[in-house]
Amino acid sequence: MKLILLLLTCLTSFCYAHNINHVISWITIDFPPYYIYADRDAGEGRDEQLISLLHTQLHPLAYQLQGFPASRAIHELSHSDMGYCMVSLYKTAQRAKHITYTKHYSTVGLSPGLALRKETAHSLGLDVHQPASLVDLVLKHHLTLGIAQSRSYGEKLDQLIARLPPDQIVIRPGWDTLQSLTNMLLKKRVDLVLGYPSEHYYLSKRLGTDNLTQMPLAGMPLVTKGYIGCTNNAQGKQAVSLLDTALAKLTKTQDYKRIMLKWLPDHLKRQLSKHLISETNLLRNEVHITKDRN
Repeated sequence: MKLILLLLTCLTSFCYAHNINHVISWITIDFPPYYIYADRDAGEGRDEQLISLLHTQLHPLAYQLQGFPASRAIHELSHSDMGYCMVSLYKTAQRAKHITYTKHYSTVGLSPGLALRKETAHSLGLDVHQPASLVDLVLKHHLTLGIAQSRSYGEKLDQLIARLPPDQIVIRPGWDTLQSLTNMLLKKRVDLVLGYPSEHYYLSKRLGTDNLTQMPLAGMPLVTKGYIGCTNNAQGKQAVSLLDTALAKLTKTQDYKRIMLKWLPDHLKRQLSKHLISETNLLRNEVHITKDRN
């Protein structure tokens, strides 16, 4: 009898996993270092590596990658009849109307910061190791901010950006938006570019420049977490259920930690690593508490 029940359980799980049209379609964007479409690091992006790692837990469920411009990705995820998913998203009230999210985080990274020219930091007397006020930089010092179209930086930061003067905001659409903005920064067409430390680090290496620096933003937490978002339909909800189970296991592994740390300079790797170790210990304690209650 136990053998029959075991077989039924396995068959049910297998069928459930195969109900998602036998495949999960992952939206990717040309946005290093999360997805790297070209050069010697092609395929080594953080999020594309995480997708591969996830499917070691979801075998034999197949997957495919579907590339979109960054400015189109959220629209496709929100409105398509396809069963799309995307790896690392902020949860916002507006997005939640059209996207179903995992409960468990999928990515952990250091909070957004600013890239700027070293000469700008020097002329304004800025200490790049200390958090800066984005409002002061834009309003007090009359600097121009570059951001990627349709990208969320978290509700708090999104709301702050929305209150800044529109004529001091440059919004870049299309493919490889952050590199385009960084090139504009080097050419002095913008003064600040909003992004994440790993993005600024990767692009400074890719462009071979030492004219840029980066600084943290005041009022931001140390780290931010991204979640997997899927199309808000039956297919997407099934995918989210499977992905939540996989994430609960993967985020405790060394492979996961390696992927999260890959595109950071050494001093920032140490900073994020401490948080990942604390997070893993917290998850383990929660598991022990649950077992004790049972």
